Formats: sequence, structure tokens, C-alpha cells
Amino acid sequence: MTFRLGNKLTGAFTGTASEITFAITGFSWSGGDRPEIDITTGGDDRRKVLAGLASPEEYTLSIKYNGEDLTGEMEDCSVGSLTVSLAPDDNCGTPTAVLAAVPVDIVSWNHSVELDGILEGEVTFRRRHS
Repeated sequence: MTFRLGNKLTGAFTGTASEITFAITGFSWSGGDRPEIDITTGGDDRRKVLAGLASPEEYTLSIKYNGEDLTGEMEDCSVGSLTVSLAPDDNCGTPTAVLAAVPVDIVSWNHSVELDGILEGEVTFRRRHS
């Protein structure tokens, strides 16, 4: 299945007090890198390494939404779930979840513009691992 960025790309954050839906204009997904830990000793004739712990995954979304209180959710130190859906390029009417109800914390949020009651901004979520 092929996807096209901007083809009904939407997100939903289900937090402590509410569910907030928004249009996504861009996103990045980072994390999961595992550094190497050097465990070489003086008696070794070759370098020895082990994989370290994976860095946390973060999802940074550029969004537009109609004024629901994402800032209030952030101030409540919200734990919730993030779903990001995207429609296949051959069927613009049936979005498919590319991230489905991933447990997250809101890490940061900023407004960039308010135009005609539509807010634009960027929000970063950090994945929770239990």
C-alpha cells in the first residue's frame, strides 16, 4: 500500500480530560537508536561491545486544529494515546492508522500562528514503554 503525505493525514490525542483531533501538515519520528557500550578488557585481543538501551521514540507533528485546549492537556502533564492516520493514495476516503493508540506523554507544544480561528503549531510526543 502506498501513502502520500497530506492525503487526509490526521491525528488524535486521547488524554486525561478529552480527545483532541487535528490535521497534520508534517511529522518526524525519531529514537530507537542503541549506542554501543565498550566492554573490552586488558586481556582481550579484539574490541568487545554490547548494545545499550534504546533511546526513547519521539513523534514531532506540525499541526492545524480548531482551538481545542492542547495546552491545557500539556499543563495537566497528560498521559494519553496518539493515533496518526493517513489515507492511501488510491483511496482518499479510507484513512489507515500508521500509529494506532500509542501510549505517549506530551513533551512540548508551541503556537506559530492563529488565522481565522485555526491554530498552527508543533507538538512533540514521547512514547511510553512499560
